Amino acid sequence: MSTSDLRYPAASGGDSSIPPVVTPHYGSSLPNPPSDVSQGRPTRCATGVRFLTTIHGILNIVIIIALVCVIISAGVVSSDEARAADDSGAETSAKVSAFHTRNAVLVFSIFGLIAILFDTIIHVTKLVHRLPAIFDKIFIIVMLVLAVIYFILGCCAAAWEKKMRDKLEQFDLLSHKGAAASAAFFLFVAMIATTVDFVLRLLNRSSSQSYNPSSIINRHAYNDGSHADASPRF
Repeated sequence: MSTSDLRYPAASGGDSSIPPVVTPHYGSSLPNPPSDVSQGRPTRCATGVRFLTTIHGILNIVIIIALVCVIISAGVVSSDEARAADDSGAETSAKVSAFHTRNAVLVFSIFGLIAILFDTIIHVTKLVHRLPAIFDKIFIIVMLVLAVIYFILGCCAAAWEKKMRDKLEQFDLLSHKGAAASAAFFLFVAMIATTVDFVLRLLNRSSSQSYNPSSIINRHAYNDGSHADASPRF
């Protein structure tokens, strides 16, 4: 008992002079897109654990440390103490509000800390590849605006320290001398590190290549056409 190959159908009418029709067999298939999230889209800096060894990762760590120090320095000054400085009738050349300056320093420092921690996490875990490319530019602009705010708050915090000394130190009511000055110093550190970090990112081009399925489709279409042309002719 013989079996017939579907690729070589038997000739009809008993005419054995008709050559068999050869149907090309394709064994290849279009590959699936890579499952690695790092192939999602290009980024402006390295991703994964290697991010922490780059200039951007190091500056992120500096910003985190600086902002934590700002929060601690501004937080040790109670709101009541700041209000007492504002309500005191002693003379001072500092015209800022100690209460509002303290609150503004805390709010923007906490916001910046959350933002830079988020930026570090999505780069280390490579989740940044899943976000749209426009996210990079928007985040850079936000952080540069925040750097300008840190500069303004640093100047206000320095004036806040002077006001606290002028109005409370003479009455021995200043419990945390130098706290506002420390907050001002670390605000300037965070401002410089943020500016350098995100200006470099703005000037930097994408550092990785993304998956391009069209090139693979074209390559396999070309190969399939080559296989088809290689079929025997009689």
